[in-house]
Amino acid sequence: MAPNKLRPGVESAVELWKSRDSAKWEEFCNSYEDSRVITQRLLKNSQIKLSHHSFIEDDKWKEDNLPKNIATKKVITLQQLERLMVWKLRRGQFRPTLMGLIKRNSPSCVEEVTRKAIALVEESIENISDAFKVLESLHGVGPATASLILSVILPDQVPFMSDEAMDASIGLPRSYTNSRYVKFQKALSSKAEELGNGWNVNLVEKVLYTAAVLRRDEMNQ
Repeated sequence: MAPNKLRPGVESAVELWKSRDSAKWEEFCNSYEDSRVITQRLLKNSQIKLSHHSFIEDDKWKEDNLPKNIATKKVITLQQLERLMVWKLRRGQFRPTLMGLIKRNSPSCVEEVTRKAIALVEESIENISDAFKVLESLHGVGPATASLILSVILPDQVPFMSDEAMDASIGLPRSYTNSRYVKFQKALSSKAEELGNGWNVNLVEKVLYTAAVLRRDEMNQ
């Protein structure tokens, strides 16, 4: 879809973004499990065939198991990067060439690069631009995938650069650049602060995604 057109269903996320009603945000937050089920149901065959794991399994792995593993080992393996890419290609736009590019990276290179990026952001969030540049040295990793990797490491401060959340929070045209990401990160940080206790940038992103997916599902019925 053209970068000057909203993704289907994002109108609902735009409406939510404009709201300061925390109860409305909580309502969509409580529907995140529904969005997981809908995302799984709407997958195309090409997306399903990416892995024997379901989207729901991958999403739970990304939310629960992977952060604990990274916190202990301070590195991401090629196998983990491939699984993150599967998650991204199912949750967002399907760009099959990306998986081929990811597979071109050597295991040692992935570990060396991700170890360096993790060390940078753990030292200071101010190093996020440098961490992006380090991660983007890997085949198949641009700003959106870099944000995905770092969002697992620092979920309170680094949001995933999803189309739905970007379109809702900073508007069109949609572009995947580091400068655009900085604007996106600041917007979600401000919204999390506005919503108050218990909210962070990744929860804001997830809820905006949920709002869009629920509306998209209604449109398909």
